[in-house]
Amino acid sequence: MRTRTSGGPPTVPLPRMPARHLPWLGPLPAFHRDPVALLRGARERVGNAFAFPLLGQDVVFVSGPEAHAEVFEADETVLSPREAYRFLKPVFGRGVAYDAATPEEMDAQIAPLRAALGSRNLDGYVRVMEAETRAQVARWPAEGEIDLLTELNRLTVAIATRCLIGEEFHRRMGPELPRLYRELESGIRFAGILSAKAPLPAFRRRDRARAALAEAIGEVIAERRRRRPPDEPAGPAADGQDMLAVLLAARTEDGRPLPDDIVTGMLIAMVFAGQHTSAVLAAWTGVLLLHHPEYVPRLRGEQEELWAPGSPLGTRALHRMELLDHCVREAERLYPPLVLLMRKALRDTVILGHHVPAGSLVMVSPAVAHRMPEVFRDPDRFDPSRYAAGRAEHRRPYSLISFGGGKHRCVGPAFAYLQVKAAWSVLLREVDLRPARSGYVPDYSTLVPGPATPCTVRYRKRPGRPS
Repeated sequence: MRTRTSGGPPTVPLPRMPARHLPWLGPLPAFHRDPVALLRGARERVGNAFAFPLLGQDVVFVSGPEAHAEVFEADETVLSPREAYRFLKPVFGRGVAYDAATPEEMDAQIAPLRAALGSRNLDGYVRVMEAETRAQVARWPAEGEIDLLTELNRLTVAIATRCLIGEEFHRRMGPELPRLYRELESGIRFAGILSAKAPLPAFRRRDRARAALAEAIGEVIAERRRRRPPDEPAGPAADGQDMLAVLLAARTEDGRPLPDDIVTGMLIAMVFAGQHTSAVLAAWTGVLLLHHPEYVPRLRGEQEELWAPGSPLGTRALHRMELLDHCVREAERLYPPLVLLMRKALRDTVILGHHVPAGSLVMVSPAVAHRMPEVFRDPDRFDPSRYAAGRAEHRRPYSLISFGGGKHRCVGPAFAYLQVKAAWSVLLREVDLRPARSGYVPDYSTLVPGPATPCTVRYRKRPGRPS
């Protein structure tokens, strides 16, 4: 049956998810166990748009490039990312990012971040990425076993804090940083969408970690401000500046410096988002190469051709490593760091011809979208050649959506790709890896699912390779 919405064209009612629903909870047990399997199975049965209840919330799920375009390009007064992600307020802080008072204020906060992650800073960041990866490998014995995800989390925390907050903070916090960011990450649970203040142990750990990070960042900000008076005119971002320097140089519309609590929140948000998603993407890249070792000799050949021994790694070489880029993008397609992206419907709207009521939580899933056979040939297969010239399946708009899309596309994909490629450039050159277990599966206990731990791999340092 078709109906009309606000005098517009006829709409088709949303089909319901064909799954067992519990009162108020909806399909929560299956959703918590494996949301991708649940959503993918429902899509195969009822199509690219359907509705279901979850934790007392009406959810509308849509999939496919056309649906993604409608969601990501919708006006914020209709589909709001700020309202959907307010559960991140305890991590980012009051008034920061999705908790900003208005969409315009959120945009003003994000604008300086684009300068810090701009192309003129990337070469300096790559030098940090190479140095930190070499230092990490140097701490390993000649051979043994490591938890790949744990090691990559440590690595990306070190890289992100040095590049984004600065050397002082990195030295001050040292080995405490991975633990604090792990406890922050433990507070990202789907239950938080309902109530980010629920009395859960993970949420209490999150709050303590956030307070410790904020205190340490505040001390660094105070030191920087003493060295540079707040009324000193702001200039353009200098080459190699960390993000803290850019944020301290930024000014509001009326010419005032950004408040310290906003600077602190933006730094926590950027390190948190960039570090964890990069670690997960790097881990899945490694897991897939372990399962497809035929690519390793070709990747090393590409390394030898483009990165001379003894020379520093740079953005020019990384951008030319085509096979490595394709392997990373294929890992991103098969195991995107974020399996759900959300908007809150503030008004009745229409998506794919279906009426979406105000108040609905609208979801898209990169993990579902990236395995649509209508978009990607043989979608469950690891096939880096799908990105090669002449094929380029990902070129269709909104086919790959790991970093979102539209106005609120992630500000740091260039940094993330470089970080993963720099890490694997060093690792491929310095160590041989092989699986230490029969299979690696996603851990869906958080919204950023990496391989379930322990993600154990065996390694042996390659002879004659300095670390």
